[in-house]
Amino acid sequence: MKTLQITLYCTILLIDVVFAKDTLSMGNEVKEYDTIFEKIAEKRIGIEASAIDTLANPFIVIYENANGIDGNVTHKPLFILEATLNQKAKINGNWYALRDKVDTFKLISIKPDSVILQNETDRKEIFIRTTDESNIKIFSK
Repeated sequence: MKTLQITLYCTILLIDVVFAKDTLSMGNEVKEYDTIFEKIAEKRIGIEASAIDTLANPFIVIYENANGIDGNVTHKPLFILEATLNQKAKINGNWYALRDKVDTFKLISIKPDSVILQNETDRKEIFIRTTDESNIKIFSK
């Protein structure tokens, strides 16, 4: 009977030592995570909103030759209407007023959700972009 008690006591002691070791290693992992979370919570210094407005468009637009042959490439301008406000329109990151020149076009009309650009040969109505590129209508003279 005494051997059974000693065996049981040794088993309990062994289990306690094994779990105590796991608990100690968990404490170190918790400290590591606490350090990581503290670094994440630190305030970062970013760029001001006014400086963001002065940045150039980061997207590169590549135009292909109309007939696919190397040589002089005729560039077709790509217009993206971003906003309209107080008879001004933000097109490709720049603000334009009525009758301003936008590339080879003249801004002839500003509506709440679209603008009309016109040159000698083309007339384009550009809508504020939503999820697809079907918002551009092209008129020819």
